[in-house]
Amino acid sequence: MVPVIWAEPALADLEEIYRFIAKDSPQYARSMVERLTAAAARLGDFPQLGEIVPQFAHRNYRQLAVGAYRLVYREDVAEGRVLVLAAIHGARDYPPLLENR
Repeated sequence: MVPVIWAEPALADLEEIYRFIAKDSPQYARSMVERLTAAAARLGDFPQLGEIVPQFAHRNYRQLAVGAYRLVYREDVAEGRVLVLAAIHGARDYPPLLENR
């Protein structure tokens, strides 16, 4: 098992997801955030669980679908960890969002 680290922008994404969903349902917002964090935790045991993000294959970015959202992460072999880069709604055009992460 390797540690799963959340980058600051990914944590901000979680907060944004919570705030957006909580406008209609705080309970569902909590549930969605819990699902996202649980999925990320599984990456510690299975870092290659997600599929490669084709636009960023050269950076070894992978994505894992969690409901309507995507966790984008990178297995950092040299550091012995998984780095979660983003939690993004699947309908968003996320490659531009990842350029600076």
